[in-house]
Amino acid sequence: MTNEPLPIRHTILIVDDTYQNVSLLEAILSAEYAIVCASSGREAVNVAKAKPPDLILLDIMMPDMSGYEVCAALKADSATAHIPVIFVTALLSPGDEILGFDVGGVDYITKPVVGAVVRTRVKAQLALKRAQDELQLWNSNLKKRLLQSIATIRIKTEALMTAEEQASGLHQYVQSVELLSGVFELMENPFGIRSRAVSELAGDAARKMKLPAEDVAKIRLAGLLHDVGTLGIRQGASTKSEDEMTASELDEFHTHPLRGQDLFETLEELRDVGLMVRSHHESYDGNGFPDGLKGDDIPLGARLIAIAVAIEHAATSVSSERDEFALMTIRRRTGTQLDSKLITYFSMITRILYFERTKPESTGELEVPANELITGMELSRDIINASGVLLLQKGNTLDAASIALIRRTSRTRDAGVWVFIDDK
Repeated sequence: MTNEPLPIRHTILIVDDTYQNVSLLEAILSAEYAIVCASSGREAVNVAKAKPPDLILLDIMMPDMSGYEVCAALKADSATAHIPVIFVTALLSPGDEILGFDVGGVDYITKPVVGAVVRTRVKAQLALKRAQDELQLWNSNLKKRLLQSIATIRIKTEALMTAEEQASGLHQYVQSVELLSGVFELMENPFGIRSRAVSELAGDAARKMKLPAEDVAKIRLAGLLHDVGTLGIRQGASTKSEDEMTASELDEFHTHPLRGQDLFETLEELRDVGLMVRSHHESYDGNGFPDGLKGDDIPLGARLIAIAVAIEHAATSVSSERDEFALMTIRRRTGTQLDSKLITYFSMITRILYFERTKPESTGELEVPANELITGMELSRDIINASGVLLLQKGNTLDAASIALIRRTSRTRDAGVWVFIDDK
């Protein structure tokens, strides 16, 4: 007799108004999965809301609601938006496929169905969902870890203060940071989590540089509020990457450091914090915004925050080896976007904050979203398109042209590309 837990049995909802189609899919999948069935679109929506399944196999041609309408309704509800939907249909035209992806479908299975194909597609989507769920859990755990660190940060900061500094009112800066950190504890959205991470990274680096306690506290405060100006940007636009924005959205985004700085204009003692917020998008080579500052003309705090932002963004864009990918990313951006003199101060805190390996050994490779690829990365696996054509071979070093090719041929901008990890 063993005490090992039973494996998790995923639930699949099969939706089709034809009994024979439902029976066939159930026969293919019931040995591995728990099956729930619905014979109409409205019934499918109600079943999914009552007890969300792990995956839905959805017919398109149904009398009451089409599969497209069902999928759109599910994606519009936060309780069911996370459920992957695979369309099962005899429709094969490119327009049908595009419409399915537009409403939120993740894949197609064509009729008449083939058992091996159905099992493979289902298994692949469940594995992807599991990875996404693990990433969401990891982000939640990160938030908890950042919240738990606040007491330690307070002790460290106050311990660095001399008696003279404490008497001069530095404790007010510390209290300001703690107050805002407390506000961010109530924020469940990505803005609050990212801001806490950036503040932790930049503040720890400043301490390692042995900067005065007042400077450390101000850098932490600027880290917390570095992107506060984006809260005034139209909903949705601020969550896009810059290459996804329209010209007007990009113009508006480029003003957010100025809006952030405005918060500090009436407080003389915090105007240098406002300058850090204003300059955190400046680039070390002078190609940043809003002022095009270059090198050491960029405030030190802003340069630290820029590195912290790059680390946080890189670490949360992958599902494994987060610490090493983040460090590899900032090393490749030194001298252009980031100040190479400051990188070394981030190594240890990055490994502490983002070390999440479940195996004792490193795999030596990492899956990177297509939109996060950087020139100079080396492919660890061949890249083959949907038609089976070899696009790029293992061992190729990525340049701008090959990255553009990968992004152009990827079904989604987050499609993964395997590259070797550079630990040097």
